[in-house]
Amino acid sequence: MTIALLALLATGADLLQPWVYRMAINDVAGMFVDRPSEDTSEQGSPAPPHRLRKRNAEQLGRTQLSHRSDYIAPRTKEQTLETLLWAVFWLFITGVAGHLLSLAADYQSTAVACQIEAGLIRATFGHVLRLPLSFFNKRASGGLAKRIDQSDQVAPIVSAFSQQIAPEALRITGICIIMLTQSWQLTLAALAILPLYLLVTRRAARRLESGMSEYYAMWESVSVRIQDALSAIKTVKLSGAESREVREQHKAAQTAYADYLDRTKLGNRYLFLQTAMSHLSKALVLGYGGWMVLDRRLTPGDVVMFVAYLDRLYDPIDSLSSIAVNLQQHLASLNRAIRLMHTGTEEQGGEALREGPGEVEFRDVHFGYSAQLEVLKGLSFTVRAGSVTALIGPSGAGKTTAADLLLKLYEPQTGAVLIDGQALKNVDPSSVRRALGMVAADGAVFRGSLADNIRYKRPDASDEDVREAAVAAGLTNTLERLEDGLATEIGERGAGLSVGERQRLQIARILVDRPRILVLDEATANLDYATESEVKDALSKLKYKPTTLIIAHRYSMVKDADHVIVLDHGKIAEQGSPAELLAAGGWFARLARPAMRDDGV
Repeated sequence: MTIALLALLATGADLLQPWVYRMAINDVAGMFVDRPSEDTSEQGSPAPPHRLRKRNAEQLGRTQLSHRSDYIAPRTKEQTLETLLWAVFWLFITGVAGHLLSLAADYQSTAVACQIEAGLIRATFGHVLRLPLSFFNKRASGGLAKRIDQSDQVAPIVSAFSQQIAPEALRITGICIIMLTQSWQLTLAALAILPLYLLVTRRAARRLESGMSEYYAMWESVSVRIQDALSAIKTVKLSGAESREVREQHKAAQTAYADYLDRTKLGNRYLFLQTAMSHLSKALVLGYGGWMVLDRRLTPGDVVMFVAYLDRLYDPIDSLSSIAVNLQQHLASLNRAIRLMHTGTEEQGGEALREGPGEVEFRDVHFGYSAQLEVLKGLSFTVRAGSVTALIGPSGAGKTTAADLLLKLYEPQTGAVLIDGQALKNVDPSSVRRALGMVAADGAVFRGSLADNIRYKRPDASDEDVREAAVAAGLTNTLERLEDGLATEIGERGAGLSVGERQRLQIARILVDRPRILVLDEATANLDYATESEVKDALSKLKYKPTTLIIAHRYSMVKDADHVIVLDHGKIAEQGSPAELLAAGGWFARLARPAMRDDGV
C-alpha cells in the first residue's frame, strides 16, 4: 500500500508540470498584448504610443486579469518575470518531489521484492534438496540451478504492479480528464490515432510474448554446457576436447542469440510503427491547436500543455505495453522455478529413528531402478551391532545399491530394511542419515576451509574434535604441508588437495560426526596401501565402536572384517568369516589370492 501511494504521489507531481508550462507561456504571450479599452484617448482619437504604454502599465500594476481560452490577458514585464520565477520554482519542486517519491517507492518495492524473492528461492531450493535421489539421476545440476535462479524474476514483477501499472493507469486517466475539460475538440484530435496505436501495441505484445519458455530453455542449455565442461575440466583437457566443447557451446549460444535477434528485430519493427503514430498525433495537435489559437479558441499555453500531456499519454501506453511483454517474459522465467517447486514428491517425513546399538537387517529386499531391471533379488542378511562387515562382489552386483537403501536414498519395492529392529519404511530419512555416516569414492568437497569441510555434517564440532578426526583419517601430513592447517581455504571441488587427501577429508567428516553405523563405500579406493593401512589402524583405535559396513574391491580392506558377504547379481553368493571363505575357495578366495601371493602367503 505504501509503495502504491508513493508512486501515485510521484505521478501526481508529474501531472502538475504541463499546467506550469501553460501559465508561464500565456504570461509571456501577455507581454505582447494591449488592452482594447486603453487603445484610445478620452476624446476618441488614438492615444500616442508612449501614453498607451504608460497607461497600460499603471492599470496592470493595479490589477491582473485572468487568461481564457479565447483571450490572452496583457502582462507587464514585472508580472511575467514574477510568473517565470514561480514557474521555475514549481517545476523544480514538482520535479524533485516527484523524483524523491519515485525513489522512495522504488526502495520500498525493492525491499518487498527481496523478501518475496528470498522466500521463493528458499522454498524452491529447499524443495529440490528434499526430493529423492532418483529425481537427480537424469537431470543436469546446472539446469536445475538455472531454474532455481529464475526466482530472481520476482523483483521486476513486484515493481511493475506497485510502481508502474497503477500509477501509469492513473496518469492516463488523469491526462484524459484534464484534456477533455480544456478542449474536447483538441482532445479528439490528440486521441484520433490512439485506437490504431493500441491495436499495434497489443499485437506487438502478443507476438513478443510467444515462445518464451522455449527461449529460456535455449539459454538454460547454454549454461548447462558451460557448467558441465568446467566441472569436468580435467577430463576435457585429457581428452583434448577444449575446441569441441567451445564449438558445441557456440552452436547452442548461436541458436539462442538468433532467437534473441529475431525478437529484437520484431520489437524494433513495432517500435517504429508506434513512434511514427506518436509523432503523427503530436503533429495533429500542433496543427489543429495552432489553427484554434489563430481562431482565438485556445491560448498558446493551452497547445503547449496539450503537447506536454500528449507525451505523457503515449509514454504510459508504451510503458504498459513494455510492462506486459516484460511481465510475460519474467512470468515465463519465474514459472520454470514454480513448476520445479511442484515437480516430484518430496521425501516423506516420519517417526524418529530410535536409539540403539546399530544392528542392521535386510529382509527379502527386492529393488530395481526401473521395472525392467531388478538389482537386488530377495536380499537378506544381518549385520551385528559393533561388528565390521564387508560387502563385496563384482561390479553391478548391488553393493552400493544396498548401502543407498540403508541410507533411505531409495525405497525397496518389497521387503524391509531395519535398524535395531525398527523398519525404515516409516522413519524420517533425516533421522536415519543423522545416525549413519557414509564415505564414498566420489564424496563432495565444498568451497571453504578444511575445518568447515570436516565439520559439514556436525557444524557444532569443536576445533579439538575436528583435529582429532583429521588425524584419525590420516591427514597429519596434509596439515603439516598446508601453511594455515585446518584454516586453509579449499577451492571448488577440492582444488588444492590431492585425490587421496580429498578421500581422507571425507573420512574425517564422518569420524567427527561419530555415527552409530559407518558405511565405507570404496572409501580407500584412491589411497595407497600405506595410507590405507594408516586409516584402518585409526579406525580400529576409535574411542567408540560403530557398526561398520565396508564395500570394497581390495582384499586388504576387508581381510580383517568380522563377516564377509559376497553379492552376485543381487543375491548372496557366499558369506562367512574371511577364513571360512578362503577355505571355501569361491569368489572371495579368488579376490584374496593375488594379494596373499604378493604378501608371500
